[in-house]
Amino acid sequence: MASSKEEVFIRKSSGLVRPFGTMDAVLIFTLIIFSILNTTMQFNWFHGFWPGADFVGSIAFALIPTMLVALVYWCVAVAMPRAGSDYVWFARVVHPAIGFGWSLLYFYMYLCAAFVTICFAFGYTTSMALTAWGILYNIQPFVDFGTWLQSQWGSFVFALVIMVIYTIIGIAGSKAVKAFLYVGWAFQIVALLTYWVVLGTTTPSVFAAKWDQLMGGYISYNAVYTAATSAGWTWTPINLSATVASMAFGFMILSGAAFGAGTITGEIRNVNRAIPIGLVLANLLSFGIWSLCNVTLLYATDIKWFTALSWLWANHPEAYPLPFPPSTPLMLAIATHPNQALTGIAMVTFVLANIAFPLVTYITAARYWFAWGFDRLVPTKLADVHPRFKTPHIALIVTTIIAMISGYLYAYLGFANWFAAVSTIMVLSYAVISLTVIVFPFTRWKTLLDNLPKFMSKKIAGVPFISIIGLIAAIVLFYSAYAVAVNPLLSANFDLAAMLFGGLFIAGIIIYYISKEYHKRQGIDITLGFKEVPPA
Repeated sequence: MASSKEEVFIRKSSGLVRPFGTMDAVLIFTLIIFSILNTTMQFNWFHGFWPGADFVGSIAFALIPTMLVALVYWCVAVAMPRAGSDYVWFARVVHPAIGFGWSLLYFYMYLCAAFVTICFAFGYTTSMALTAWGILYNIQPFVDFGTWLQSQWGSFVFALVIMVIYTIIGIAGSKAVKAFLYVGWAFQIVALLTYWVVLGTTTPSVFAAKWDQLMGGYISYNAVYTAATSAGWTWTPINLSATVASMAFGFMILSGAAFGAGTITGEIRNVNRAIPIGLVLANLLSFGIWSLCNVTLLYATDIKWFTALSWLWANHPEAYPLPFPPSTPLMLAIATHPNQALTGIAMVTFVLANIAFPLVTYITAARYWFAWGFDRLVPTKLADVHPRFKTPHIALIVTTIIAMISGYLYAYLGFANWFAAVSTIMVLSYAVISLTVIVFPFTRWKTLLDNLPKFMSKKIAGVPFISIIGLIAAIVLFYSAYAVAVNPLLSANFDLAAMLFGGLFIAGIIIYYISKEYHKRQGIDITLGFKEVPPA
């Protein structure tokens, strides 16, 4: 039986370095929540599926569970600041089999919701920008390439190519990653300023005139109301009940910072400072950016008109008059017309602003394979660190292979299936880890309270404050998961999702016991590793 830390953990140190500071953490966490490509269709989905809901109000309400999750992950990441810290935490506070099952499910949910989806969304956003630009200025090659990118084969090829590119960058190390991060944010700042200034200075009457000039061959601005009304649409005034009901969607829009805190904490310097600042600022910055994007878009197009068009596209595609979706790039391109230089700046930066978005989700997801390998739950080769670049290169390659296979399924199953699969699972995953925070102060790990901010250990009626936060977070999140699960617009193919992710959870438990028995025969008791925090 193994008796040393080296035998249990394969080596005395993780081999990883800590290249990321507080500013890097803020930018990474914020980028996982918001990249401008997210606006391509999200506003259409929201206003088309939740009539009467106010977008800014929805995400304002969603800040409540989002900040609760931030507190939960502040506790988790600072208590056990390692690669895959939420897995490391779960497997030790509860049980390694359950923790591994949860993390396997969570990893694949994250891979699907983030990296795989974003690679396809990047191609989709590029196609929308090129198509809008090409149609407005009669540039047929742009239209042709944009149309090809929307095909199953085109979207799949685009996704595969950028997956390979991001694998190379991810393996190349922190300098390459940080270069992409800061260049991407530079493009994003230009894209957002262009977006806000253009749409914020365009009135509905000006937009309507441009629409009729450019899109009148399909349908006039005012005829959108007629078409939507004929299909059964009626304007629903903004109201509190609809806004509250849409909060689960708002939560999904604001989610993301916890993904970063739960994965790359082992590579962040001064976690006691960087993690709380990163989590809080990422959520607040994302709230502000999302709000400004929504407000300026509706100011330019008119909320009733945009809602009517979105509702028609989302609910009655047979009556939708355009041969392409009512995307944000289309609205932005129309607003910039006839200034082709301004249109070019708007469309190019709208695309290039997203270059770091898939990268940060990819490198964070791969850290789970590294952490599992370090605990000997999967082949220890996955915990190898490149001697030059100090990156978990084998874990990154395995993540890419899984992403490529999933990308094929994505291309031929369709976005709605994946969206339904991940929406409820994501909220449930956060709810479950909130439960672990409730029990944490009552386990053998309670001594880690000394490493946390003092307010977390303060007791109210004999119960530590962090346990109360965990309880409130769990209640809110379980309710949010229920709200998503019962929404027929979001629960399509839910049985498929339940089988897929339920199967992954069970597979994780089985793999743990197989690994335990396998290593036992080699004279190694892997359970010893779960009685201490892995080495840094």
